[in-house]
Amino acid sequence: MTLTISMRAMRRTLMALVVLTLGVGLAACAAPTPISTATVQATAVANKELQQHLDAARATLKAGKYDEARVEAAAAVQVDANSTDAQYLLGNAYNQLAGVEADMQKRQTYLTNAIDAYLAAIKLDAANDAAYTNLATVYYQNAQFDDAQKQVEQALKLRPDDPTSHYVLGTIYLQRDPKVVTDAFDKAQSEFEAAIKSDTKMGAAYIGLANVNLFKGDYKLAIENAQKGIDLTQDSPSPYSYWAMAQAQCAAGDKAGGARTITKINSFNVVDTLFKRQVQALADKCK
Repeated sequence: MTLTISMRAMRRTLMALVVLTLGVGLAACAAPTPISTATVQATAVANKELQQHLDAARATLKAGKYDEARVEAAAAVQVDANSTDAQYLLGNAYNQLAGVEADMQKRQTYLTNAIDAYLAAIKLDAANDAAYTNLATVYYQNAQFDDAQKQVEQALKLRPDDPTSHYVLGTIYLQRDPKVVTDAFDKAQSEFEAAIKSDTKMGAAYIGLANVNLFKGDYKLAIENAQKGIDLTQDSPSPYSYWAMAQAQCAAGDKAGGARTITKINSFNVVDTLFKRQVQALADKCK
């Protein structure tokens, strides 16, 4: 059968696999100057309140309670608008909210808010490599691939071995027009391999490799890499983890295997309308 890979669907599914780095150390404080006891006490109270909101934002993000995370991060920003941690976590909350929002207008608003928060975090701390990477994921979702690549490359200058940054750069190369960037697939493969070298347990990177294999028509290798990715993401299973496998199986002529994988994808009760249509289209072909 002829395999038609949707760039738009891949854009959504690959970025949905990115695990955003939710932890970042507090920015270093400037050398203290003599201040009154009352000011010291007020500052201590504010710092305690800030830390409580930051901790709550991190915890709710990890638990998948993204709107609660937004509220906590926004409260942290209100306590201290100059906290790079608060701005960064607010960006993460909006970024994650966009990923689960079905209404396209609301989703775009979340993405815009995420950009503003990440830029604020970077302005406060130009060495916040995670903010650059996560900002890149927002630009990626907006199909602003030049901007996305610029941001993630800056992150890699700051932290060359970061697996998430290499993974994000790999997904960007997969979106490049091979007629314009002739070695885009090879560059994507190199970035996914770099991610795996830094983190051998990064299942998303193997799934990224599987997508490279799909484009190159090597369905056997695509199945092998997709399976590695699936095995490594069992602690946090996702329907997107199975998408490359389903495409590879159907393209290789394994209709029974493809049907089983599609059934697995559908068992997650995905709310992403576009992805559901792509899965159904593949199911119709893989009979």
